[in-house]
Amino acid sequence: MNGWDQYNDSSRGFFESYTSIKSEVIFSDVMNYMPSSGDSCLDVGAGSGRDSAFLARRGCKVTAVEPSSLFRQKAIDFYNDVNINWIDDSLPHLNKVKELRLTYDFILMSAVWMHLPEKKRLESLKSTFALLKHNGVMILTLRLGPAEPERMIYKITTEEAIEKANLSGFHLKFINPIKEDGFKRGEVKWQILVLSKV
Repeated sequence: MNGWDQYNDSSRGFFESYTSIKSEVIFSDVMNYMPSSGDSCLDVGAGSGRDSAFLARRGCKVTAVEPSSLFRQKAIDFYNDVNINWIDDSLPHLNKVKELRLTYDFILMSAVWMHLPEKKRLESLKSTFALLKHNGVMILTLRLGPAEPERMIYKITTEEAIEKANLSGFHLKFINPIKEDGFKRGEVKWQILVLSKV
């Protein structure tokens, strides 16, 4: 079983939950690092497409990666008013994305890393580092809380993410304060890393 299988099984409920919170709220602490019009963006684990649509409406050229077929189709249908290139691919290797032979000004990996077992996390960051342009920025949002084996969610830490980001070649530009969960789950917190390729 993969971490994204659950999104096929419960796509409607997850989709409605995720689209209920605005990207502007989630990324309020890092809006000054968000890309502007004309930038090429890669949204890895794009899920409901909420953030991909947000980037596209800012005038960015967006490629969205989502391995859950049902989730991906719901996003395509829901955000049919914006131009997003959807790809069926997954971490840690992103082989289909790499086949495009493109690099990106900005990469987003939001609420994804906790679905990867420990042995795949470093490789996932190496893959995104290779796809990022020189002086490009990557935003990594981290779910900090207990593991949920039934949802293929693993316990991760900010310290582990920073260490593996450094090993992958990234430079840490910014880290925001730990924030409460948008769905009021008391045991779950969130933190955002802004990484760059210099």
